[in-house]
Amino acid sequence: MITPQEQINTDSTGWSLGVYSLPTEPIPKQRRVKVSTYTKLYEHIRQGYGTGHGKNYKPWLTLTRKNPSPTSNQVVSYMPPLERTAHYFSRGEYHTALFLLWLGVLDLREQFPIWPIAHPHPLDGASAGINTKLKWSRGLLSIAREADIKHGHEVGSKRPYVASIDLVATTPFGDNFALSFFSSKPIHEPTAKVNWRTSERLELERRYAKEVCANYFVSSSALIPLRVASQLEWWIDCSTLHFCPELLKLASKFSDLVNSSLTLSISEAVISASTEFSIPIDHGWSLFRHCAWKQLIDIDPSVQILTSFPVRSGGRALRTKIQQELFRESWL
Repeated sequence: MITPQEQINTDSTGWSLGVYSLPTEPIPKQRRVKVSTYTKLYEHIRQGYGTGHGKNYKPWLTLTRKNPSPTSNQVVSYMPPLERTAHYFSRGEYHTALFLLWLGVLDLREQFPIWPIAHPHPLDGASAGINTKLKWSRGLLSIAREADIKHGHEVGSKRPYVASIDLVATTPFGDNFALSFFSSKPIHEPTAKVNWRTSERLELERRYAKEVCANYFVSSSALIPLRVASQLEWWIDCSTLHFCPELLKLASKFSDLVNSSLTLSISEAVISASTEFSIPIDHGWSLFRHCAWKQLIDIDPSVQILTSFPVRSGGRALRTKIQQELFRESWL
């Protein structure tokens, strides 16, 4: 005779489930919190993270399988103008980087560290001809104390954390260089409420930028229209023609031919120019994308580009306008 309890643990075939019944949901394994130590910090610095310029720069923070964000659309991509792989922790950072590189910045360093202690100026070592009298920064700990803002420590440690700026752009400025900091945050409206800790961190970044004589901007993914970003993303792979350098010698004549055929559709102009130079059509499209990125062909990325229609000019004027608005001068 089957007891009521045995009846509960018996399936429709009569087999007793008993103690072999499984829980309806698996119990998630607790993630182990990794404690930051000075040994790990020194090793990170020794390996060159957070230092260098141009293709030799290594971002302080990098994206790995162990640190994906559940909310941000993150990007790891080879950026031809930088000649290295870059790590962007949000789609907004990536779009801003695309736009700044199209504007023609000399260098763009992502996840740039703001050391808590005194350290050399961010332009230190950028070029042999740069002003050697660059002032050191006091470090973010000193700046935070002056602002009466808590600096903060690494999780599970008493060691001050190393803050980072999302993007640091190096631009020409007269006979020297200038710096501009871009902090990419999910702030879509000027009146939007900002978390108090985020506000404090933005204030510390602003004060640090002021100390090293850098421009400071807070941007969001809405700063760069999706249409502009998508078209710049189409062009950037051919920005340097690193995969086919022999095409570079044709770029000037190719762009002249396209610029003299503005009544033709883009497709017709590319086919005509490719035939003129006896190159495959795919090489012709690579040259078109290269010339568009360099603005050898004056094409506006802020309007929809349809290859069945002629080129719509305005890219050069747009680039000059934004250069002057952000950096107070144009250089291309």
